[in-house]
Amino acid sequence: MKHSAKKQQPSHSIRRWRDDREAILEFNRSITLIVDPSALTASIAARLSERFRADRIVILRAAPDSLLLEVAFSSGYEADDLKAVRLSQHDRMVKWMLTNESLLTVGSDPGVFNYLSEPERAMLTRLDIRVCAPLVALNHLTGLILLSSTQKEWSLSPEDLSLLEMLTSQAGIAFENAYLSEQQRDRLRRLYRAERLATAGQLASSVAHEIRNPLTSIRSTVQYLLGEFMEGHPKRSLIEGVISEVDRIDRTVDGLLNLTRQVEFKPERIALDEIISQTLLLISTQARNQQVEIRFSKPVSSAHILGDASRLNQLFLNLILNALQALTTGGRLEITLLEDSRHAQVSICDTGCGIAAENLDKVFDPFFTTRQGGTGLGLPISYTITRQHGGEMEIKSQPGEGTTVAIRFPRGG
Repeated sequence: MKHSAKKQQPSHSIRRWRDDREAILEFNRSITLIVDPSALTASIAARLSERFRADRIVILRAAPDSLLLEVAFSSGYEADDLKAVRLSQHDRMVKWMLTNESLLTVGSDPGVFNYLSEPERAMLTRLDIRVCAPLVALNHLTGLILLSSTQKEWSLSPEDLSLLEMLTSQAGIAFENAYLSEQQRDRLRRLYRAERLATAGQLASSVAHEIRNPLTSIRSTVQYLLGEFMEGHPKRSLIEGVISEVDRIDRTVDGLLNLTRQVEFKPERIALDEIISQTLLLISTQARNQQVEIRFSKPVSSAHILGDASRLNQLFLNLILNALQALTTGGRLEITLLEDSRHAQVSICDTGCGIAAENLDKVFDPFFTTRQGGTGLGLPISYTITRQHGGEMEIKSQPGEGTTVAIRFPRGG
């Protein structure tokens, strides 16, 4: 009589190894072909949330060469909870994550938690973050994943933490690939933008004298006729209106010429915080009248670049006035100056009406404007000044939530 041998059941460790291997393969398959950063972020968040039963998740991301890690995705939190959630490359948490390239379990690592700055500890406590995972690629920290749960007893086992570390390692590489692809698209878009501005400037240069010569004659004649009518005469206001329109045309032509005008550029060592402070002083009265709260954050030491003070004043005045125009009454305007060894970055963020998605690619086109009475030359001129200083300008906006303009300059001096 033959005895049938009992089928040996695999041990718990072997089953866990098989499950984790399958999870890693499935995770990798699901993200490999996604090149859109937003779609990739949502996909990774959904899979991590499902795998580890985390019903609260925040993903902080930084664009290539950016100095700020900001919220790119969140689930389980209200928008107000995340308004002030951002980290810079100089913050202790970012430095620790980059140095160690390992997870931080908030409740189990009191030494690391106490090493963090008070604002960082307050942020983690307020959001009840249990686990922080770094996103690393090419020895550069490109983001953080913060996990939590509404269940007080929620935690991750050592096996779960090990799996999470492997999955976030893959996620870091996937994010880097997606952002490199996006960076290439941005380069092509900037090239197209520069060509459009150059074409507009060349057109303005070729016809400027053809417009300005007759404009000068018209204005001189109308100015002479103005003397024929005393104050209060009904026809005087008509003539003053003609002069005003002639001057408006002249300013428009001058604005176009600024796109390609070859002016003497003598760069000098300039402290960006001083330039911004001067601009804020100029618009302080308008901001008070609109009841707009202005916040200016800057490093302890001044961030210096090589630039032209008058052109930079014009740049920041244009951008800050644009932000104020988006804030009818009330609201907040935040200006942040950050620096590292290579770049200085200025972010101008308002809580205004925002820009529709279909208009974002048009805002640098000469004459494009959604504001009544606007010339549509402020942003093209600002972009030209930024490029003159070897910098880059990008705009992010959400209708009804506000707009952020980020300008990054190479350090100098």
